Amino acid sequence: MILNNIEVMFGGQAGDGSLTTGDLIAGVFKRMGLEVYTYKDFPSRIRGGHTNYVIRAGTTENYGMADFVDCLVAFDLEAVQLHIEEMRPGGFIVFDNTDEKIPDDLRRNDINWYEIPIGKIAKEELGLEIVRNTVSLGVIAALIGMDPAIVRRDVTNVYKRKGEKVVDINIRAIEAGEKYIHEHFASTPSGYGLTAGVDGDRLIMMGNDAIAYGSLVGGCRFMAGYPITPATDVLEWMAKHLPEYGGVAVQAEDELAAINMIIGAAFTGVRSMTATSGPGLSLMTEGIGLASSLEIPIVIVECARAGPSTGLPTKTEQSNLNHIIFGGHGEFPKIVLAPGTVEESFYLAIDAQNLAEKYQCPVFILSEQALCQSKATLKHLTFEGVEVDRGKLITEPVVFGEYRRFAFTEDHVSPRVIPGIEGGMHLAPGSEHNDGGVITENPKNRKRMMEKRMGKMITAGPDLPKAKFFRTEGARVGIIGYGSNRGPIAEAQDRLNKMGESVNFLQLKTLWPFPDEDIKTFFEENDEVFVVENSYTGQLGRLIRVVVGPLDKLHDVRKYNGRPFRPIEIIDAVRMGSAVQLVGV
Repeated sequence: MILNNIEVMFGGQAGDGSLTTGDLIAGVFKRMGLEVYTYKDFPSRIRGGHTNYVIRAGTTENYGMADFVDCLVAFDLEAVQLHIEEMRPGGFIVFDNTDEKIPDDLRRNDINWYEIPIGKIAKEELGLEIVRNTVSLGVIAALIGMDPAIVRRDVTNVYKRKGEKVVDINIRAIEAGEKYIHEHFASTPSGYGLTAGVDGDRLIMMGNDAIAYGSLVGGCRFMAGYPITPATDVLEWMAKHLPEYGGVAVQAEDELAAINMIIGAAFTGVRSMTATSGPGLSLMTEGIGLASSLEIPIVIVECARAGPSTGLPTKTEQSNLNHIIFGGHGEFPKIVLAPGTVEESFYLAIDAQNLAEKYQCPVFILSEQALCQSKATLKHLTFEGVEVDRGKLITEPVVFGEYRRFAFTEDHVSPRVIPGIEGGMHLAPGSEHNDGGVITENPKNRKRMMEKRMGKMITAGPDLPKAKFFRTEGARVGIIGYGSNRGPIAEAQDRLNKMGESVNFLQLKTLWPFPDEDIKTFFEENDEVFVVENSYTGQLGRLIRVVVGPLDKLHDVRKYNGRPFRPIEIIDAVRMGSAVQLVGV
């Protein structure tokens, strides 16, 4: 029996309640003391079209998806057809055969099958077909040994706001699912089991919620955004919680309005942010350049998805890296941070607020759909050591006529006032200007102002989040990655080390200014280096080549089908060792 290690996938049609049931199971796994990671794969429509929700539970934190699916709960035949090849040999499928049957040519003999009329049970025994998802929860609970008390408590907590009748029918749905397994499959164990452990002082949180929460703790008090997948959750979280702390969240009419709103709010001294994805970022590009030219601190959350254009709105990719770093007309300073876990999403969001104000420039938080819309267990977040660093913000009167908003300083950061400070009146033009804000095309001034603004990227260096080295003694093979790939790479590293094929791992947390020295050091320590990323052209790999040159030791591992890496794909790529490997195609 496989104990305390399972990946469950719910597959069905969008809008049928699968995501609610998946969240319930994730919560139960967490309260049983297991580490949890979830991944939502859904179509970009409100209802209809295939969707699936993966919940992985185990004993190791900060992993992503597993190599294969252990349990598939299929509410229709399409779910089996689409995911049968992802099943682990020895795994099992729970199939709702109320309306459809499994054709013989689709069956795999190395999988256990539980064909159960889930919809029929819900309709005939409970009188409400909509609760078939809760029936399936009872089925799974009985097959893998989920704690019955925790299951019932969580279901009660989810549905109690809808009244006692709704709670009662869902509890009876669980019991109906459990009963069916006990009566029909008592002698057919699933091969998987769970043992209840200690939940401890842990949370289960979505990446977007962690970014929003960290931004709030970091002092953000104004957010403007326009709904766009997969970033909308940030706006929704802020709209719910910002007012409790004296803040304001605004749904703007479009992304152009959103970026200009936060520039205006930041100009008045309020820590401000927006959240968007690729198409929205395109519309914000000119405004971001304006903020950088006027040295106004703003934070932009970029929840990356697959492009171009509308692309795959609900799928993951890392193909926006070049856009964020190089997007915009002209050259201007910016900082790009990339969390790799839900926990890092929280703490890097705090860092982003401080860095933006301290260095008076736009700061990006680059996440991806596989991280920002996924949930994971994490240790209880702490505010210990959290400080709000407002940089060179002047709050006392200054001498009118002497104050220079864009003054040249040794660290390239100018003292900053906000409207209302006595004597602090100044010009703030979008055109090139001198240290007092007066528009000028003087070439000497242009050279000096460019060097002043861009010099902040050198000054900021010591404050930027450092890359994380996961070293293995004696290893001469390395892997580089960022963002949501942190989990699958870490698992691949652990497993390769156990196989005797030792590897190192470098997780990049600051992507711009590019961490040249960390990259050079890593290449000096390794004979072969694999760059793992979700893009067709290998954008991170190209940036690395600028630093280290076209070395034979550099190998690209790329996946661009809209889905995240599974660790086995990275393991196989490292063991194969070819120059470029395209995964999942």
